[in-house]
Amino acid sequence: MSDSVGNAAAPDTVVHIADVIMLLPNPCALVLPTGQVHMVNSAWSDLFGRPKGQGQTLSEAAGALFAWELEAWLDVSAELDALLAGQLERVRFDVALYGVPNRWAAATLAATPHGEFIWQLQEISQWRNAEANATDLMLQMREAIEGISEGFALYDENDCLVFCNKQYHAIYPLCADIMTPGRNIRDILYIGIERGQFTLSNGEDVETFVATRMAHFRGDGNQIHRLDGDRWVRAIDRPTRSGGVVGIRTDVTELRKMEELSRTNVEQEAMIRAQAGLLSELSTPLLRISPTALLMPLIGALDSQRARRVVEHLLKAIEAQRTSLVILDITGVPIVDTQVANLLLQCARAVRLLGTRMILTGIRPDVAETMVTLGVDLSMLTIRGSLQDGVREALKRV
Repeated sequence: MSDSVGNAAAPDTVVHIADVIMLLPNPCALVLPTGQVHMVNSAWSDLFGRPKGQGQTLSEAAGALFAWELEAWLDVSAELDALLAGQLERVRFDVALYGVPNRWAAATLAATPHGEFIWQLQEISQWRNAEANATDLMLQMREAIEGISEGFALYDENDCLVFCNKQYHAIYPLCADIMTPGRNIRDILYIGIERGQFTLSNGEDVETFVATRMAHFRGDGNQIHRLDGDRWVRAIDRPTRSGGVVGIRTDVTELRKMEELSRTNVEQEAMIRAQAGLLSELSTPLLRISPTALLMPLIGALDSQRARRVVEHLLKAIEAQRTSLVILDITGVPIVDTQVANLLLQCARAVRLLGTRMILTGIRPDVAETMVTLGVDLSMLTIRGSLQDGVREALKRV
């Protein structure tokens, strides 16, 4: 940065200025009005290892002492010429020392009232190296953030975007072009609604939608939002110490589909269980004919699975309803084989253990013949020819 002034005549005060310069703690040199570096102090010699630059012209010394990039040197060289011509009063620049890695100096050249120039240096290596390290760290962090699978965004205290990674853009493709540094999140929401990026709930207006999203955004939120089509995203927003917000976005569309499929499976399983229960009830019906008597009419073929359900259902009903008498009617059983006969005997034994009597009804002539052929002993059962006879018997005993 440079300041314009007029050129002033310089009396012969070089010796006095040189004496003052020698006392300064910072590296310092005296430049004559001709542009020659007249002398340097001990701090200057300590910085460069020797009185480097002394006796050279200002441009020669500046070119030799520092490591310049071409464009920067052209700018500073032009300013130094303007300083010597009296067109500028002061020239400032920061530059690395030549041949000394990681060392920097802030240089200031200022004209004296008598035409000489005082050239002062202040080492800023620690500050510049810290700045470079911070820059490297920031680049590494950005590279790491770009490599994660989640969308990442940083907003400042004014809700304006500071930085976001590519995955954040990928999650919001319809408004990725407007997600640039400085863009306010409210603008992103409004434009995203116009473009169909965000889906409004039934009956929800735009202002309500934006207000709700902003409340989540500023409220340390963890929400799942629906996007365009049938996509879903988990939005986690956390406040920063500086008043900004860090946002993490995760596409959970596949997870939602799996959850929906799981819910569907659970519902289907519940329906199947209900249907199975209903079928079980229908296949093993129980009718109360008195406060202490039950009737179980069996209809259809009996397999091993149904036989187990008959026994289980009958015993549970006897225990739950405090039944003292049960009528088991087999009029509707088309075939009575060894399995059915064993079922009858199993029921009789189990019922008796619970202190309940059982009446067997509905034995047709062909069934009776089969039982005799099989040698089934039904002596422990009370047998009646028809269901009506069994009911009358039960009502007499109540």
